[in-house]
Amino acid sequence: MSKIKIYELADKLRVERKVLLSKAQEFGISAKSTSKSLSDAEVLKLENFYKKSDTQEVVGEEESEVETIDVPKKKESKFSLLAARKPEKNKPKMLRKLPNETPPKLKRISAKQVGALVVGGVGFLILSNVGLFGLMASGYRPTQKIIYQEVSATQKSSGNGLDLQAKNYLDGFVQTYFTFPEDEKDQEQAVKDINAYFVQNLPVISQGIQRTPSKFEGAVMMSLTDNEATYSVGEVTTKEVKKGKDTTKQNVVKYHDETTLFTIPYQKVGSAYYISDEPYFSSVPDLQANENQVPTKTWSGTDNNSASIKKDLDKFTKSLFTAYTTDGDTLKLISKGLSLNKGQEFKSLDQATYESKGDNKYHAVVQVTMKNALGTHVENYQFTIEKQKQSYFATDFKHTLPEGKKE
Repeated sequence: MSKIKIYELADKLRVERKVLLSKAQEFGISAKSTSKSLSDAEVLKLENFYKKSDTQEVVGEEESEVETIDVPKKKESKFSLLAARKPEKNKPKMLRKLPNETPPKLKRISAKQVGALVVGGVGFLILSNVGLFGLMASGYRPTQKIIYQEVSATQKSSGNGLDLQAKNYLDGFVQTYFTFPEDEKDQEQAVKDINAYFVQNLPVISQGIQRTPSKFEGAVMMSLTDNEATYSVGEVTTKEVKKGKDTTKQNVVKYHDETTLFTIPYQKVGSAYYISDEPYFSSVPDLQANENQVPTKTWSGTDNNSASIKKDLDKFTKSLFTAYTTDGDTLKLISKGLSLNKGQEFKSLDQATYESKGDNKYHAVVQVTMKNALGTHVENYQFTIEKQKQSYFATDFKHTLPEGKKE
Protein backbone atom coordinates (compact mmCIF):
# COMPACT_ATOMS: atom_id res chain seq x y z
CA MET A 1 0.00 0.00 0.00
CA SER A 2 1.43 3.38 -0.97
CA LYS A 3 1.88 5.86 1.85
CA ILE A 4 -0.92 8.38 2.40
CA LYS A 5 -0.58 11.89 3.75
CA ILE A 6 -2.54 13.27 6.73
CA TYR A 7 -4.60 15.73 4.66
CA GLU A 8 -5.52 12.92 2.20
CA LEU A 9 -6.68 10.69 5.08
CA ALA A 10 -8.62 13.64 6.56
CA ASP A 11 -10.51 14.11 3.28
CA LYS A 12 -11.18 10.38 3.14
CA LEU A 13 -12.52 10.26 6.72
CA ARG A 14 -14.37 13.59 6.27
CA VAL A 15 -12.50 15.12 9.18
CA GLU A 16 -10.96 18.55 9.33
CA ARG A 17 -7.25 18.34 8.51
CA LYS A 18 -6.14 20.21 11.65
CA VAL A 19 -8.29 17.95 13.83
CA LEU A 20 -6.74 14.83 12.32
CA LEU A 21 -3.23 16.30 12.75
CA SER A 22 -3.96 16.94 16.43
CA LYS A 23 -5.31 13.38 16.88
CA ALA A 24 -2.22 11.91 15.18
CA GLN A 25 0.02 13.84 17.58
CA GLU A 26 -2.03 12.49 20.53
CA PHE A 27 -1.33 8.96 19.29
CA GLY A 28 2.42 9.68 19.33
CA ILE A 29 2.81 10.16 15.59
CA SER A 30 5.60 12.61 14.87
CA ALA A 31 3.93 15.09 12.54
CA LYS A 32 4.20 18.86 12.29
CA SER A 33 1.95 19.43 9.26
CA THR A 34 -0.85 17.74 7.37
CA SER A 35 1.59 16.87 4.56
CA LYS A 36 3.23 14.26 6.77
CA SER A 37 3.07 10.77 5.29
CA LEU A 38 1.63 8.01 7.47
CA SER A 39 2.63 4.38 7.75
CA ASP A 40 0.13 1.58 7.26
CA ALA A 41 -0.06 1.00 11.03
CA GLU A 42 -0.65 4.71 11.72
CA VAL A 43 -3.40 4.90 9.09
CA LEU A 44 -5.07 1.81 10.52
CA LYS A 45 -4.94 3.24 14.03
CA LEU A 46 -6.59 6.52 13.00
CA GLU A 47 -9.18 4.80 10.81
CA ASN A 48 -10.13 2.42 13.66
CA PHE A 49 -10.53 5.37 16.04
CA TYR A 50 -12.91 7.32 13.80
CA LYS A 51 -14.88 4.24 12.79
CA LYS A 52 -15.45 3.41 16.46
CA SER A 53 -16.34 7.07 17.25
CA ASP A 54 -19.09 6.97 14.61
CA THR A 55 -20.84 4.01 16.28
CA GLN A 56 -20.96 5.02 20.00
CA GLU A 57 -22.04 8.04 22.10
CA VAL A 58 -19.26 10.28 23.29
CA VAL A 59 -21.03 12.78 25.68
CA GLY A 60 -21.76 11.68 29.27
CA GLU A 61 -20.36 8.09 28.96
CA GLU A 62 -16.97 6.56 29.60
CA GLU A 63 -15.23 5.55 26.44
CA SER A 64 -14.73 1.84 25.96
CA GLU A 65 -11.25 0.59 25.45
CA VAL A 66 -10.06 0.92 21.84
CA GLU A 67 -7.90 -1.79 20.43
CA THR A 68 -4.68 -0.14 19.45
CA ILE A 69 -1.39 -1.16 17.96
CA ASP A 70 1.73 -0.56 20.01
CA VAL A 71 3.74 2.30 18.63
CA PRO A 72 6.83 3.88 20.06
CA LYS A 73 5.92 6.50 22.61
CA LYS A 74 7.41 9.90 22.85
CA LYS A 75 9.94 10.28 25.67
CA GLU A 76 8.28 11.99 28.61
CA SER A 77 10.01 14.69 30.58
CA LYS A 78 10.58 14.50 34.34
CA PHE A 79 7.78 17.04 34.83
CA SER A 80 5.27 14.82 33.08
CA LEU A 81 6.43 11.82 35.13
CA LEU A 82 5.92 13.75 38.38
CA ALA A 83 2.47 14.80 37.26
CA ALA A 84 1.62 11.20 36.48
CA ARG A 85 2.48 10.15 40.05
CA LYS A 86 -0.06 12.59 41.58
CA PRO A 87 -3.33 10.90 42.61
CA GLU A 88 -6.27 11.85 40.46
CA LYS A 89 -9.08 13.69 42.16
CA ASN A 90 -12.73 12.99 41.47
CA LYS A 91 -13.27 15.70 38.93
CA PRO A 92 -16.53 16.11 37.04
CA LYS A 93 -16.47 14.69 33.55
CA MET A 94 -16.35 17.26 30.83
CA LEU A 95 -18.35 17.18 27.63
CA ARG A 96 -16.23 16.09 24.71
CA LYS A 97 -16.45 17.52 21.27
CA LEU A 98 -17.22 15.14 18.43
CA PRO A 99 -14.38 14.82 15.94
CA ASN A 100 -16.38 16.28 13.07
CA GLU A 101 -18.16 18.91 15.19
CA THR A 102 -17.52 22.57 14.45
CA PRO A 103 -17.94 25.27 17.12
CA PRO A 104 -21.24 27.19 16.90
CA LYS A 105 -21.14 30.56 15.28
CA LEU A 106 -22.65 33.54 17.15
CA LYS A 107 -25.24 35.44 15.20
CA ARG A 108 -24.32 39.09 15.25
CA ILE A 109 -27.05 41.77 15.42
CA SER A 110 -26.47 44.93 13.52
CA ALA A 111 -26.74 48.37 15.11
CA LYS A 112 -29.85 49.02 13.03
CA GLN A 113 -31.59 45.92 14.47
CA VAL A 114 -30.62 46.91 18.03
CA GLY A 115 -32.12 50.37 17.51
CA ALA A 116 -35.33 48.87 16.17
CA LEU A 117 -35.66 46.60 19.24
CA VAL A 118 -35.14 49.51 21.66
CA VAL A 119 -37.70 51.69 19.87
CA GLY A 120 -40.20 48.82 19.83
CA GLY A 121 -39.79 48.16 23.59
CA VAL A 122 -40.25 51.83 24.49
CA GLY A 123 -43.32 52.04 22.26
CA PHE A 124 -44.85 48.97 23.93
CA LEU A 125 -44.39 50.50 27.40
CA ILE A 126 -45.96 53.79 26.32
CA LEU A 127 -48.98 52.05 24.77
CA SER A 128 -49.43 49.88 27.91
CA ASN A 129 -49.45 52.93 30.22
CA VAL A 130 -51.84 54.82 27.96
CA GLY A 131 -54.22 51.85 27.99
CA LEU A 132 -54.04 51.52 31.77
CA PHE A 133 -54.72 55.23 32.36
CA GLY A 134 -57.64 55.00 29.94
CA LEU A 135 -59.17 52.12 31.91
CA MET A 136 -58.73 53.94 35.22
CA ALA A 137 -60.29 57.10 33.79
CA SER A 138 -63.32 55.07 32.74
CA GLY A 139 -63.84 53.87 36.30
CA TYR A 140 -61.90 50.63 36.21
CA ARG A 141 -59.93 49.74 39.33
CA PRO A 142 -57.59 46.78 39.67
CA THR A 143 -59.13 44.15 41.93
CA GLN A 144 -57.34 42.50 44.79
CA LYS A 145 -58.19 39.18 46.32
CA ILE A 146 -58.48 39.67 50.07
CA ILE A 147 -58.36 36.56 52.22
CA TYR A 148 -59.93 37.02 55.62
CA GLN A 149 -59.18 34.85 58.59
CA GLU A 150 -61.98 32.34 59.04
CA VAL A 151 -64.36 33.37 61.80
CA SER A 152 -66.48 30.88 63.69
CA ALA A 153 -70.21 30.74 63.05
CA THR A 154 -70.87 32.04 66.55
CA GLN A 155 -68.77 35.14 65.96
CA LYS A 156 -70.46 35.76 62.61
CA SER A 157 -73.98 35.59 64.01
CA SER A 158 -73.51 37.25 67.35
CA GLY A 159 -71.62 40.04 69.04
CA ASN A 160 -71.48 40.66 72.78
CA GLY A 161 -74.06 37.88 73.28
CA LEU A 162 -76.57 39.44 70.83
CA ASP A 163 -77.92 37.29 68.00
CA LEU A 164 -77.32 39.70 65.13
CA GLN A 165 -79.09 37.47 62.60
CA ALA A 166 -82.27 37.55 64.69
CA LYS A 167 -81.93 41.32 65.13
CA ASN A 168 -81.64 41.91 61.38
CA TYR A 169 -84.67 39.71 60.73
CA LEU A 170 -86.79 41.46 63.38
CA ASP A 171 -85.67 44.92 62.24
CA GLY A 172 -87.05 44.04 58.81
CA PHE A 173 -90.37 42.95 60.30
CA VAL A 174 -90.72 46.19 62.32
CA GLN A 175 -90.10 48.30 59.22
CA THR A 176 -92.62 46.25 57.22
CA TYR A 177 -95.23 46.33 60.00
CA PHE A 178 -95.19 50.11 60.45
CA THR A 179 -95.09 50.94 56.75
CA PHE A 180 -98.71 51.01 55.60
CA PRO A 181 -99.50 52.95 52.38
CA GLU A 182 -102.61 54.96 51.56
CA ASP A 183 -103.45 53.34 48.21
CA GLU A 184 -105.73 50.29 48.59
CA LYS A 185 -103.80 48.19 46.07
CA ASP A 186 -100.56 48.98 47.89
CA GLN A 187 -102.24 48.14 51.17
CA GLU A 188 -103.11 44.65 49.88
CA GLN A 189 -99.45 44.05 49.07
CA ALA A 190 -98.39 45.44 52.46
CA VAL A 191 -100.70 42.96 54.23
CA LYS A 192 -99.17 40.11 52.22
CA ASP A 193 -95.68 41.30 53.16
CA ILE A 194 -96.61 41.39 56.85
CA ASN A 195 -98.32 37.97 56.80
CA ALA A 196 -95.26 36.44 55.08
CA TYR A 197 -93.36 36.83 58.36
CA PHE A 198 -95.97 34.66 60.14
CA VAL A 199 -95.64 31.82 57.57
CA GLN A 200 -99.10 30.51 58.61
CA ASN A 201 -102.41 32.33 59.07
CA LEU A 202 -103.04 32.82 62.78
CA PRO A 203 -106.65 32.51 64.06
CA VAL A 204 -108.26 35.95 64.44
CA ILE A 205 -111.64 36.56 66.14
CA SER A 206 -112.49 40.25 66.27
CA GLN A 207 -115.02 42.92 65.30
CA GLY A 208 -112.84 43.82 62.33
CA ILE A 209 -109.26 44.96 61.94
CA GLN A 210 -108.50 48.37 60.53
CA ARG A 211 -105.11 49.95 59.79
CA THR A 212 -104.62 53.60 59.09
CA PRO A 213 -101.79 54.64 56.75
CA SER A 214 -98.45 55.13 58.51
CA LYS A 215 -94.84 55.67 57.64
CA PHE A 216 -91.96 54.07 59.53
CA GLU A 217 -89.20 56.44 60.61
CA GLY A 218 -87.27 54.29 63.06
CA ALA A 219 -87.25 52.19 66.22
CA VAL A 220 -84.71 51.11 68.81
CA MET A 221 -84.39 47.53 70.05
CA MET A 222 -84.63 47.61 73.84
CA SER A 223 -84.22 43.88 74.57
CA LEU A 224 -83.80 40.56 72.76
CA THR A 225 -84.39 37.11 74.28
CA ASP A 226 -84.62 33.67 72.71
CA ASN A 227 -88.31 34.14 71.87
CA GLU A 228 -89.18 37.83 72.19
CA ALA A 229 -87.87 41.16 70.98
CA THR A 230 -88.96 44.53 72.34
CA TYR A 231 -88.65 47.83 70.49
CA SER A 232 -89.22 51.37 71.63
CA VAL A 233 -91.32 52.85 68.82
CA GLY A 234 -93.04 55.72 70.62
CA GLU A 235 -96.39 57.22 69.91
CA VAL A 236 -98.07 57.14 66.52
CA THR A 237 -98.70 60.75 65.55
CA THR A 238 -100.50 62.28 62.58
CA LYS A 239 -99.06 64.86 60.25
CA GLU A 240 -100.32 66.52 57.10
CA VAL A 241 -98.72 65.46 53.86
CA LYS A 242 -99.11 67.38 50.59
CA LYS A 243 -99.99 65.23 47.62
CA GLY A 244 -100.22 67.43 44.54
CA LYS A 245 -102.86 70.08 45.21
CA ASP A 246 -104.50 68.00 47.95
CA THR A 247 -103.42 67.60 51.56
CA THR A 248 -103.80 64.27 53.37
CA LYS A 249 -103.05 63.08 56.88
CA GLN A 250 -100.50 60.39 57.60
CA ASN A 251 -99.56 58.59 60.80
CA VAL A 252 -95.86 58.73 61.74
CA VAL A 253 -94.09 56.52 64.28
CA LYS A 254 -91.84 58.70 66.41
CA TYR A 255 -88.19 57.66 66.67
CA HIS A 256 -87.06 56.40 70.09
CA ASP A 257 -89.95 57.75 72.12
CA GLU A 258 -89.84 55.97 75.47
CA THR A 259 -93.59 55.92 76.04
CA THR A 260 -94.59 52.81 74.07
CA LEU A 261 -92.97 49.38 73.66
CA PHE A 262 -93.66 47.05 70.75
CA THR A 263 -92.98 43.39 71.58
CA ILE A 264 -92.62 40.69 68.91
CA PRO A 265 -92.90 36.97 69.74
CA TYR A 266 -90.67 34.95 67.40
CA GLN A 267 -89.07 31.53 67.06
CA LYS A 268 -85.95 30.11 65.46
CA VAL A 269 -86.04 26.93 63.37
CA GLY A 270 -82.58 25.79 62.36
CA SER A 271 -80.96 28.87 60.91
CA ALA A 272 -84.29 30.56 59.99
CA TYR A 273 -86.84 32.63 61.92
CA TYR A 274 -90.57 33.35 61.89
CA ILE A 275 -93.01 35.56 63.85
CA SER A 276 -94.76 33.08 66.15
CA ASP A 277 -97.67 35.19 67.45
CA GLU A 278 -99.37 38.57 67.21
CA PRO A 279 -97.12 41.47 68.32
CA TYR A 280 -98.44 43.65 71.12
CA PHE A 281 -98.00 47.18 72.48
CA SER A 282 -97.30 48.07 76.11
CA SER A 283 -96.36 51.14 78.11
CA VAL A 284 -92.83 51.64 79.27
CA PRO A 285 -92.72 50.74 82.99
CA ASP A 286 -91.40 53.26 85.45
CA LEU A 287 -87.64 53.01 85.16
CA GLN A 288 -86.93 54.90 88.36
CA ALA A 289 -86.00 52.55 91.22
CA ASN A 290 -87.29 53.26 94.73
CA GLU A 291 -85.35 53.40 97.96
CA ASN A 292 -86.25 49.86 99.01
CA GLN A 293 -84.71 48.46 95.82
CA VAL A 294 -81.37 50.20 96.20
CA PRO A 295 -78.52 48.73 98.31
CA THR A 296 -76.99 51.10 100.82
CA LYS A 297 -73.51 52.52 100.17
CA THR A 298 -71.31 52.69 103.24
CA TRP A 299 -67.80 53.32 104.46
CA SER A 300 -67.46 49.66 105.43
CA GLY A 301 -64.47 48.44 107.40
CA THR A 302 -62.88 49.88 110.46
CA ASP A 303 -59.72 51.91 110.41
CA ASN A 304 -57.94 50.00 113.17
CA ASN A 305 -54.48 51.27 112.29
CA SER A 306 -52.20 53.35 114.41
CA ALA A 307 -52.05 57.09 113.87
CA SER A 308 -48.61 56.84 112.23
CA ILE A 309 -49.75 54.19 109.74
CA LYS A 310 -52.89 56.23 108.97
CA LYS A 311 -50.71 59.27 108.35
CA ASP A 312 -48.39 57.34 106.01
CA LEU A 313 -51.33 55.84 104.06
CA ASP A 314 -52.99 59.26 103.69
CA LYS A 315 -49.72 60.72 102.43
CA PHE A 316 -49.37 57.90 99.87
CA THR A 317 -53.01 58.30 98.73
CA LYS A 318 -52.52 62.03 98.13
CA SER A 319 -49.35 61.31 96.14
CA LEU A 320 -51.23 58.66 94.18
CA PHE A 321 -54.02 61.01 93.03
CA THR A 322 -51.56 63.85 92.39
CA ALA A 323 -49.61 61.54 90.02
CA TYR A 324 -52.94 60.33 88.54
CA THR A 325 -53.63 63.85 87.23
CA THR A 326 -50.07 65.11 86.56
CA ASP A 327 -47.30 62.52 86.12
CA GLY A 328 -47.79 59.25 84.25
CA ASP A 329 -44.24 57.97 84.93
CA THR A 330 -44.64 58.29 88.70
CA LEU A 331 -48.14 56.78 88.47
CA LYS A 332 -46.70 53.61 86.88
CA LEU A 333 -44.15 53.26 89.68
CA ILE A 334 -46.72 53.35 92.51
CA SER A 335 -49.88 51.79 90.98
CA LYS A 336 -51.41 49.45 88.41
CA GLY A 337 -54.86 49.98 86.92
CA LEU A 338 -55.02 53.77 86.62
CA SER A 339 -54.21 55.72 83.45
CA LEU A 340 -52.95 59.29 83.44
CA ASN A 341 -55.89 61.76 83.45
CA LYS A 342 -54.64 65.31 82.79
CA GLY A 343 -58.19 66.51 82.11
CA GLN A 344 -58.71 66.75 85.85
CA GLU A 345 -56.91 68.30 88.82
CA PHE A 346 -56.68 66.65 92.23
CA LYS A 347 -57.85 69.10 94.90
CA SER A 348 -58.18 67.23 98.21
CA LEU A 349 -58.52 63.90 100.03
CA ASP A 350 -61.84 64.27 101.86
CA GLN A 351 -62.45 60.86 103.42
CA ALA A 352 -60.33 57.71 103.73
CA THR A 353 -60.49 54.42 105.64
CA TYR A 354 -57.84 51.68 105.47
CA GLU A 355 -58.90 48.22 106.62
CA SER A 356 -55.94 45.97 107.42
CA LYS A 357 -55.98 42.64 105.55
CA GLY A 358 -52.72 41.29 106.98
CA ASP A 359 -49.35 40.80 105.24
CA ASN A 360 -48.95 44.59 104.99
CA LYS A 361 -52.08 44.87 102.81
CA TYR A 362 -54.91 47.38 103.26
CA HIS A 363 -58.34 47.80 101.66
CA ALA A 364 -58.71 51.52 101.02
CA VAL A 365 -62.03 53.35 100.58
CA VAL A 366 -61.57 57.02 99.75
CA GLN A 367 -63.44 60.07 98.50
CA VAL A 368 -61.54 62.84 96.72
CA THR A 369 -62.43 66.22 95.25
CA MET A 370 -61.52 66.77 91.60
CA LYS A 371 -61.67 69.85 89.39
CA ASN A 372 -62.27 70.06 85.63
CA ALA A 373 -63.82 72.43 83.09
CA LEU A 374 -67.26 71.89 84.66
CA GLY A 375 -66.09 72.85 88.15
CA THR A 376 -65.36 70.69 91.21
CA HIS A 377 -66.94 67.34 92.05
CA VAL A 378 -66.30 64.34 94.27
CA GLU A 379 -65.25 60.84 93.15
CA ASN A 380 -65.29 57.62 95.17
CA TYR A 381 -62.64 54.89 94.95
CA GLN A 382 -61.81 51.59 96.60
CA PHE A 383 -58.50 49.83 96.00
CA THR A 384 -55.80 47.70 97.61
CA ILE A 385 -52.59 49.16 99.08
CA GLU A 386 -49.60 46.87 99.65
CA LYS A 387 -46.47 47.95 101.55
CA GLN A 388 -43.24 47.19 99.69
CA LYS A 389 -40.13 47.86 101.83
CA GLN A 390 -40.33 51.58 102.65
CA SER A 391 -42.98 52.43 100.02
CA TYR A 392 -46.51 51.47 98.96
CA PHE A 393 -48.14 50.13 95.77
CA ALA A 394 -51.85 50.40 94.79
CA THR A 395 -53.91 47.93 92.68
CA ASP A 396 -57.50 46.67 92.05
CA PHE A 397 -59.22 50.03 91.55
CA LYS A 398 -63.01 50.40 91.55
CA HIS A 399 -64.78 53.74 91.06
CA THR A 400 -67.45 53.07 93.64
CA LEU A 401 -68.14 52.73 97.33
CA PRO A 402 -68.80 49.24 98.77
CA GLU A 403 -72.34 48.15 99.57
CA GLY A 404 -73.46 47.86 103.18
CA LYS A 405 -76.41 46.78 105.26
CA LYS A 406 -79.40 48.97 105.95
CA GLU A 407 -79.62 50.23 109.54
